[in-house]
Amino acid sequence: MKVKRVKIGARPPGTIFNEAAEVLQQLESGQQIRSQGEWLYFSNVREMGKVLTPKRLELLKAVHDHRPESIRALAIAAGRNVKNVTDDLSLLVSLGLVEMESGASRKKAPRVEYETLTVEVHL
Repeated sequence: MKVKRVKIGARPPGTIFNEAAEVLQQLESGQQIRSQGEWLYFSNVREMGKVLTPKRLELLKAVHDHRPESIRALAIAAGRNVKNVTDDLSLLVSLGLVEMESGASRKKAPRVEYETLTVEVHL
């Protein structure tokens, strides 16, 4: 599994179009474009806070630190209910922050591919 960095940010709607226009101009002028890495943007800080709750961030850390062999093992490590952990993991998987791989006895094992999460807010 390749280790990567994920940056999470809040940006006003529309700023992505300005950035895309800048990249297109650079490409048209023959400039080399440097990869920005992996980003997950929210429209504002409030929305980011609704999705990345303290409990979900704790789950990310627990997956990273403990490398659990199942969702149940993660729930035990996090001291949480299995159903709630399953629901939170589903959301984190849909955001691309967690991957599920086949573990022992057909169980799904949550995994993270990054070494760092960086949170940036652009107002």
